[in-house]
Amino acid sequence: MNNDSINRKDFFKKVSLFGISALGATTLLKACGGGDDAPAPTMDSAGEASADPCGTEGLTDSEIAGRDALNYIGQTEIPEQRCDNCALWIEPEAGSPCGGCAIMAGPVNPAGWCSAWVAG
Repeated sequence: MNNDSINRKDFFKKVSLFGISALGATTLLKACGGGDDAPAPTMDSAGEASADPCGTEGLTDSEIAGRDALNYIGQTEIPEQRCDNCALWIEPEAGSPCGGCAIMAGPVNPAGWCSAWVAG
């Protein structure tokens, strides 16, 4: 006689493994950037990134790489998602046109955008 039934303990083991596998696969796909919704930086006629009045002078290579990893651009084409209306925005010091960001080093253009934008 062939007994193909599964007991309760084995059932929950298999369901748990399936759930962990699905979660791991989802995390891996998300980390790989499968659905990159970030807009590309705008380019000027010379092919260089548009001039940002809040430049990266004085930043280390790793700080600049951090900004690049967040896809920061100095001028967004998404008016409702500007740096100055992000929850991570730090108001500029008196007289400065550039503010800051809680998770990104260096000056930040109020009209800029990055992939970490959060409604503020």
